[in-house]
Amino acid sequence: MKNITLNDLCTNFDCTLEQFSQRFVDFYDSVDFTYALLSNEERDATILEILNKLYTDQQVIGAPERTDVWHKGWKENLDGFLQNKNINEIVPKFIRPNKIVRYNGDFIKPTNGFFERDFAKLIQIFCYDNFIKQTDVDSVYEFGCGSSFNLMSLIDLNDKHKNLSFYGSDFVQSSVDLCNALGVHYNVNLSGFRFNMIEPDTSLILDANSAVFTFGAIEQLRSKFHNFIDLIVASKPTICFHIEPTVENYNPESLFDHLQIRFHQKRGYTEGLLPYLRELEHLGKVQIVKDKRLNFGSLFMEGYHLYAWKPV
Repeated sequence: MKNITLNDLCTNFDCTLEQFSQRFVDFYDSVDFTYALLSNEERDATILEILNKLYTDQQVIGAPERTDVWHKGWKENLDGFLQNKNINEIVPKFIRPNKIVRYNGDFIKPTNGFFERDFAKLIQIFCYDNFIKQTDVDSVYEFGCGSSFNLMSLIDLNDKHKNLSFYGSDFVQSSVDLCNALGVHYNVNLSGFRFNMIEPDTSLILDANSAVFTFGAIEQLRSKFHNFIDLIVASKPTICFHIEPTVENYNPESLFDHLQIRFHQKRGYTEGLLPYLRELEHLGKVQIVKDKRLNFGSLFMEGYHLYAWKPV
């Protein structure tokens, strides 16, 4: 049995131990991050499962019918929350327990059935500490907020150290309704609004001194992100960060990476976001302050690459 240590996480996040907050360390200490490596037979079976998925998967990111799929998906979370008033109802359904995951270039079997959810929590804490608290912003916007899972985690992390305003936007109404229901029920400064990142409303005005982020949302735009990014650059937030799958970070000569390149491209997930930000940096329009493949993900691909930038 192996264990992910804090030093391992320093490598994943490209930081020193001193850059982890006490809250980050406390949460780490509260979770079982032990895991087992797969046997040769289990690894072969896992690769075969991925190959079969590549052969049979029919999902096309950005297809017109996906709008209804997302509306129904977030409505399921909305209905569950309205019925039970339990915060666990907003955990996205695609974060599934008891699954083989990707970590540091290999497939692993975590002891903790909710390993992916809990590793995502570490990412949320790290982003809050480094891109919200440290930059001392006044407002936080998530575009493509879905079930508001990330926003509610950040609100919980805020711990009233500052009276931040939180905003969630999505292109389907069920997501916006859930965001507003959470704000009312928990009496927190959270509100939602409709926004289409592919055809962004150019009248959008961000609050002064804002943080903007996406978490697995730009992946769904099928590479049609340029107008959105240009609008955010022009809106001059204090900081912007993304946690998104990033195919450009993979090594096509590695079987491990080759499989996720194939999956990423077959589905039609977004490509080109990080190269576009680098192009904008070359043009002197933005400064990239963080760029790290976290080497963590679910069975079929790593959905967690972290980069942050700010307008110049």
